[in-house]
Amino acid sequence: MWRTGSILLLSIISAAVQAEGLYWRNDVNGGVKSGAGTRFSSNELSLTIPLERKRNGSEDVSTALNLDLTEFRWSGTTAAQNEYYWISMPISYRQRRSGGQEFYIRAEPGLMTDLNALEGKNIGVNLELSGRTYVSKSDFWQYGIIVDREFGDFNPRPLVGYATKPTAQTEMLLGFPKTLIQTRWSREVSTYLSIRPAGGVWREEVTLDAASTVTPSVSDVKYTNWRMGVGGEFHWRERFWLNGEIGQLRNRRIRATDNTGVEVVATPGQDAYWQIGITARMP
Repeated sequence: MWRTGSILLLSIISAAVQAEGLYWRNDVNGGVKSGAGTRFSSNELSLTIPLERKRNGSEDVSTALNLDLTEFRWSGTTAAQNEYYWISMPISYRQRRSGGQEFYIRAEPGLMTDLNALEGKNIGVNLELSGRTYVSKSDFWQYGIIVDREFGDFNPRPLVGYATKPTAQTEMLLGFPKTLIQTRWSREVSTYLSIRPAGGVWREEVTLDAASTVTPSVSDVKYTNWRMGVGGEFHWRERFWLNGEIGQLRNRRIRATDNTGVEVVATPGQDAYWQIGITARMP
């Protein structure tokens, strides 16, 4: 299913012992509501490995290495037929200030490619500039600006949220673009509800058919969707946790260039997905 890309990922699966997260997500192959093609789905394999974390008083800096491999199944078209990679390095900085204030920066420069198109325009940067104002030990307001390729573009958007802990077992983050409600039933088991964007942007080199009269070029693949799911985490052994999630994909849109050089667009239906994964929580 993953062709050559699977070889690359399998070669670093052993590194998942130290990874922050390794997961595989797969969509139901559902119909296209409007636009090009007849059926559409996607699947994704993602690995995030921590590199370094430093704490110095009120400051906290961490870096990681991230690799996402995405594949689309878009029946009835010749668009988005490659394997698509997002290879990035998330860098986070947090500073706690007096008066219940906290400042947070997260920059994630990365390469969005099909491994054929490799140029300056393949570089993208996710960015979050936000602050927190604590109203109690566990409750805070969050606000700022975010640029996130999971919206299907790199446009800036507002970030707002409110985090609270209504019970000893339940924590809630209500806001935009992400909402998470998690309940810990024991030291071994927790469940959660999550709403978040889950699309992407990639640059690819389109392979044109022999009859095409246009000049071969590099173009974008843009995928937009919102993921609404419920899941659970289960303590497996030592610092390792298993994760499972099911849910629905909404507000989906795919845009890419087919092998005639024409841009095609589709709006897939609101289909289901499932996800499995493993995480390691470092001390």
